[in-house]
Amino acid sequence: MYQIDTSLALYTLRQMDLALAQSNALFIKMVNDTVALNQAILNFEPLELTSNINLDSMFPTMETSAQEREPKKSEQVQSVSAIAQIPTPKDDLKLIKGIGPGLEKKLQDVGIIFFEQIANLSDLQIANLETNIVKFTGRIKRDDWIGQAEQLMKK
Repeated sequence: MYQIDTSLALYTLRQMDLALAQSNALFIKMVNDTVALNQAILNFEPLELTSNINLDSMFPTMETSAQEREPKKSEQVQSVSAIAQIPTPKDDLKLIKGIGPGLEKKLQDVGIIFFEQIANLSDLQIANLETNIVKFTGRIKRDDWIGQAEQLMKK
């Protein structure tokens, strides 16, 4: 039970990190655009407005351009769903001696997708995995999955 909770928490944290990275990139772009706009405003030559100048003729599409600037709800939903669909890169658990493609799939099915999760397994979680997933008692400690996972995390 704790293993799945930990796996879900780690997965959620990685998703949040990826979303935060995208958010930071958008924020930096907005700041750069604002700096460019401020520089353009500082270099702007003001017009002399007199009573005979018709502003409507100078800016005929001002209302439509303001409407076009607002993102449509469908675009907002697409951008949010695009962030939510960022794939989380899984670790290749097959690099651990004793884990083949079939066992890797079983581990992924229970939420173990990172070396960090294997490196942090408790004795109770190891016993649970060996009973329900691995089906070989003592295999995790015999093949030193935890030590191998720690080494692979350093790479």
